[in-house]
Amino acid sequence: MSTQLPTTMSAIAIRTPEISDPTKTLSSLSLTSLPVPRPSQTQALIRIHAASITPWELTWPFPDGVPRPRIPAHDVAGTIVLLGMPSSRAGRFGMGDKVVALLPFNGQGGMAEYAVCDLRYLAKIPRDFTGGFVEAASIPRAALTGSQACHWLEEGQNVLIAGGSGAVGRMAVQLAKMRVHHRGKVVAIGGAGSEEELRELGADFVFNYRDADLWDKLWDTFRYYIAGGECNLLIDCVGGKTLARGTELLRNLSTGRIVTVAFPPPAWAEKGKGARSEFWEEVEHEGMRKKFFTVKEERLHSIMEMVVMGELKYSVGFVVDGLTEEGVRAGYERGLKGGLSGSVVVKIL
Repeated sequence: MSTQLPTTMSAIAIRTPEISDPTKTLSSLSLTSLPVPRPSQTQALIRIHAASITPWELTWPFPDGVPRPRIPAHDVAGTIVLLGMPSSRAGRFGMGDKVVALLPFNGQGGMAEYAVCDLRYLAKIPRDFTGGFVEAASIPRAALTGSQACHWLEEGQNVLIAGGSGAVGRMAVQLAKMRVHHRGKVVAIGGAGSEEELRELGADFVFNYRDADLWDKLWDTFRYYIAGGECNLLIDCVGGKTLARGTELLRNLSTGRIVTVAFPPPAWAEKGKGARSEFWEEVEHEGMRKKFFTVKEERLHSIMEMVVMGELKYSVGFVVDGLTEEGVRAGYERGLKGGLSGSVVVKIL
C-alpha cells in the first residue's frame, strides 16, 4: 500500500448487535481505530466523505467471514485513493474519481474514513451532479430499493406505496410513475404535510397515515376512483400493522402482489429465505404472491444518470456532522424514530 496512505483509520463499529431491538445496539456503537483495508484485485479503496445509514442494520447479525467488530452504513460517497489493479484494467475508474457506492450488506460498511468496494458496485458521481458528497450518499439504497421494488409494475397498472414520504418511498413513488405512466395510478401513504411534494413526485392520490379512516378511504379510492378497481402491487416500506392492513386491502380487492422491504422481515418471508440471508424468493402465502427482499447493488450508474437528468429527485432528511460516537448515535436514533422526509447522512470529511 502506498506510503502516502495511513495504516489505521477511525471507524464507528458495532461490537454486539441486539437482533431483537436496535435501540439496544446503540450502546455498542463505538469510535475505534482499525487497519485501513487493502483492496483486492477487483476493488478500489475509497476515502469516505459521507455515509448514509440504514437504521435497522443495528439488528443484523454479523455476516459469516466478516471480521469483528462490524462497520455499519453501506451507502457511501467519496474519492478513489487506491486501485487494487493496474489502471489499465480499471475501466472507467481512475485515481481521484468521485464515486458513490452501495457496499454489499454481507461485508463491512462505510462508517469509517476508508472502505474498499468492488468496482462493479461503484458509480462515478457525474460532473453535472449539483449536490455534494452528502447528497450523493443519500441515493444508493433508497433509489435501488425503490427501483427493484417497482420491478413487477407494468404500464397501466396501479400501485399502493406505504411509507411514501420516507427516503425509499419517495424514490418508489417516482420510479413507479415512470413504469405505470398516465394510465396507471400511484397511491401513496405518507406523513402529515407530505401531500404536495408527493404529488409533485408523481403520486396521483396521497393519504396521511395518521388518518383514522385511512383504510376505508383507500378502499373507496381503488373501488370507485381507479378504473378497474385493482391494486396490482403493494410496496411496503413500513411493516408491522401497516403491512397487515395493506395485505387485507389487497385480499379484499382480490388483486395484486406484495413486496415489503421493512425490517424485521415478516414471518411468511422465512419460506423464501435462501441459504444466504441476503437472498429471498417470492412466496405463495394465503393465496397471494409476496416477497421480502434486501436490495442488490446493481444499476447504480443508471440511477445516477437519472438524477443528473432531473428524472429522479433525492432527499436528505437529517445530517450528522463528523465521525463521532455521539453524532452517529444521534443519527441512528433519529432514523429509528421515523417521520423523516429523506435519508440520514453522516458527513465524515
